[in-house]
Amino acid sequence: MSTIKVFLSSRVNSSFSNLDSGKSLKDLRKFLQVELEKELFLQEQIFDVLINEGTFDSTLSKDAFENCMETLRSSHVIIILYNGEAGWPIADLDSSNGICHEEYLAALQEFSDMTFGLNISQFFKLPTKGPAYERNRSFADDMANDFKHFETIDARDFEELKEKCLIQIKRYLLKALEKSFETQKRVVAGSSSIPETLDWSKLSYPERILEMKETLQTSLDRNPVFLDSICNYYAVPDSMSVADARNQLGRPFLYEQKEIIGSNKSSGVIHFIAVYGRVTSSQAKGLVGYPDLAVIKTPFGFYLWEKNLHIQIFFLQSCVNSSVIRLRIGEIAIWLNSSREKVNIQKRAEKRYSILKAINEAKITE
Repeated sequence: MSTIKVFLSSRVNSSFSNLDSGKSLKDLRKFLQVELEKELFLQEQIFDVLINEGTFDSTLSKDAFENCMETLRSSHVIIILYNGEAGWPIADLDSSNGICHEEYLAALQEFSDMTFGLNISQFFKLPTKGPAYERNRSFADDMANDFKHFETIDARDFEELKEKCLIQIKRYLLKALEKSFETQKRVVAGSSSIPETLDWSKLSYPERILEMKETLQTSLDRNPVFLDSICNYYAVPDSMSVADARNQLGRPFLYEQKEIIGSNKSSGVIHFIAVYGRVTSSQAKGLVGYPDLAVIKTPFGFYLWEKNLHIQIFFLQSCVNSSVIRLRIGEIAIWLNSSREKVNIQKRAEKRYSILKAINEAKITE
């Protein structure tokens, strides 16, 4: 039976300062690995706990860093044991984030719903100055601002800490399994509309665009997150790699200033693009025309944000029938809550509106 891969992210040899002397995170990690791998389902091992002992307590090579990230991305669930330390930077990059911080950022950006944290920082003494202090402070800021699944563990001694961490991790794993089943149910529900999928596959590009846009707009108009924003809806009737399909889209953000004239909305514009086939990060950036963009991979596809002008585009991929489009919109709602991007996206839309308004005013005065 295939096992569920659980990645434990933390420092390794950092010693506890306010608990039993002589104990370190290495002891805690090993205990958690052994106990979790004892768990059975149908008399077979269910969890494979991945730890990288001996790797994180010296300056890292770039190869070791990439190997670590590959291991993290191959895992199903990420558990962060946060002791306040960001970890060592990659070799020759002393001003960069620590390895634990980088693991956290990758996990939160790519697998936010399957990333969980235990805060045990109160049991450690941290540097009060120097590069390590700066890395730790940056890590702490990100943990405080962005992390949703984060529980503080209190304990009187090391034995109690071990047991409480184990119990909380088991709760997290149960939550992760429940979410996986819920997602799979939505996927099956979306892919089960075989007659409609076959019908859409037979449509011409213009016909398919009409069907996709109608479903997209009808479903998203009810989303309360975007009620105050001007939302534009588009469809690419094939994969983004197909030039004829992509060219029908154009560059929808170029004339946004016209969208706000006479509108009763006070925020926006936000673009939603349903793609019949696949889309890549490079293709998403190519639509805007230059690479210096924030493009975040998500369960529904990609979210793109241009940081200066606050252009925002949601790419929904594999939209082969109306059920899948509704599935993707549900995934957007889940991502907005789990990533804590909802408020940020609304603020960016307000800033975008102000920029567009200023463009219109500048033209009037010419």
